[in-house]
Amino acid sequence: MSPDGAARTPHQQSDELSLNTSAFPKGMPRWLSLEQIAKMQRCRRETVIDAMQRGELPFEQRGRIRYARLSDVIAWEERRLRPDYTPVRGNVHPSLEEFA
Repeated sequence: MSPDGAARTPHQQSDELSLNTSAFPKGMPRWLSLEQIAKMQRCRRETVIDAMQRGELPFEQRGRIRYARLSDVIAWEERRLRPDYTPVRGNVHPSLEEFA
C-alpha cells in the first residue's frame, strides 16, 4: 500500500513505483552472483549474461564474477514478465545504421 493508504495497480507508471527491499527476508543478500540470479529466476545462465550485456540488468564485475543488486534483479524480472511492456526505441547514429 502507498503512504496515502491506496493500493497500487500493476499498470502505474514505472517512475511512480519504488521497490521496497525491506520486505525481503533478512538473510537475503543485497548482491547476487550470476549463478544465484539464474537459479532464482529459473532461467539459463546465458539469458542472464545476455540481459547484462544488453544493459537490461545492471551489474558490477569483481574479478571474473558478475554481481547484480537484488533490487535490480527484481525490477528486471518485473519488466520481463509485464505483458504491456514495450522496449523504448531510440534513434540510431547515422554512422552505425549499417549495423542495425
